[in-house]
Amino acid sequence: DSAWHKTYEGPSGGVITVASGYGELNHLLATGAMFFVADLRSSILDQPREKHAELLLARKDEVIARLNSDFCRPWFGRKADGRVVDLEDMTYADVISRLVELMYVKHQQRWIHESYYRLVLDFVARAERRLGVDLPEMSIVPELQLAHPPELEQSFTARYPAAESELLHSEDIQYFVAICKRHGQKPVPFIPVLDSDFSVMFLKDIGWQSEDLDAVVGQDPQRVAIQQGPVATHYSTIVNEPVKDILDGVYHGHVTALLSRDYDGDAANVPVVEYVGAQPRAIGLPANIGVQVTDSMRTYQLPDSQDQLPELGVWLDALAGPSNSWLHALLTAPVIVAGSSYVDNYVQRALRPRPGQAVTIRMDDNQPLSLEVVDDSGVLRLKIERHSNGIIELNIYHTTPGGVISLCHMFTYRPQQMLSPIRLAIEGHAERMHQLYIGIWVNNADVPTGIADVIDSNCRLFSDEFVVTKGHIRAFCQNIGNR
Repeated sequence: DSAWHKTYEGPSGGVITVASGYGELNHLLATGAMFFVADLRSSILDQPREKHAELLLARKDEVIARLNSDFCRPWFGRKADGRVVDLEDMTYADVISRLVELMYVKHQQRWIHESYYRLVLDFVARAERRLGVDLPEMSIVPELQLAHPPELEQSFTARYPAAESELLHSEDIQYFVAICKRHGQKPVPFIPVLDSDFSVMFLKDIGWQSEDLDAVVGQDPQRVAIQQGPVATHYSTIVNEPVKDILDGVYHGHVTALLSRDYDGDAANVPVVEYVGAQPRAIGLPANIGVQVTDSMRTYQLPDSQDQLPELGVWLDALAGPSNSWLHALLTAPVIVAGSSYVDNYVQRALRPRPGQAVTIRMDDNQPLSLEVVDDSGVLRLKIERHSNGIIELNIYHTTPGGVISLCHMFTYRPQQMLSPIRLAIEGHAERMHQLYIGIWVNNADVPTGIADVIDSNCRLFSDEFVVTKGHIRAFCQNIGNR
């Protein structure tokens, strides 16, 4: 540990410290690439930026040679026969071939990054406009999008033979450099020019190559930056230690530290809870709400006046109960996981207080079994219950001229997922929605099970006449919250 300061002056113990593109000091393995970075840092890149181009050009041959031999971003300019050149000495075919060589991993048949593929096609389109002015044919770009990348140059030169002999025009050189520097894409894996932006193109985002050595020229680890600081080194005591073992060590280390700090090092002292989350709050409901509590049931009767209804948050906390449970999670979680998405907890909207409602929560051993909502006319409107298999079933009942239908949602309860313990059961969800709309739209007991068999898109279905009244509209607006 006492020798780490030596890495600031040069390599020590196989480690060297160099400044990143943002000027922050990083401890890295002393690879050939990092020796090169340290050299350019001290001699050129620590100078004012406006001097960089002049200093680089003074050592041009040396810098290009080191880029090509030691660094993860080689010099771009190269002819088909291997000669190192500048952009102005390259043909359009040379550029396309070199782009594919440096941006496409041939032995794995993949682009290093999708933005590189777009860059190649953008340059091809530019070259086509330059070389194809006298050709009436359609653009070759759509055809090249389907081509095997190593064959791009051959396909392009077959359409435009001049690409093999015509050198880049000055405007196209400027265009090429501009698209290599444009924002929104991964920094290019090469150095196209030695100019005032060299330090950015040289150092920006050079960490990924150590994680994708197949994308590095020659798959050479000496060309990449591998971070190795004093903390990582202090705890890296086993050769070829699996990542799982490392992460398990971090995990168990945290657990041991927490046990020692809060529970005298004894796991038996850790309390058992339903799930880790905010503790339920003590709620005092207004006096105009009737409340009856027994060992097996909690019942709430809301007043008939809209003005006397409680706030939604207070109401949900009261229904959720005094302890963490599946019902508490369902009623208070801000989001529900639906597949790969997070959606607002719509169960909260379904349970908003309405005049004259009665809510009954059935209990067993202080744990909720079900919740039922009855409207002011005594009709069951909503029921939530948890089945023995752990599935939570929500049914919202709707009266139609043909009878009562229900909107059924199934949820799973995962208390180990602290931030999102409620998940929509996707399996069968679409079919349940399908059956709901059949029940709403088709007022015929013989038709619903066969409606899916209708294959004629022009078929017209009829049901009994239904008049939409002002009361229906008002009820609809209330149900959707006037949104």
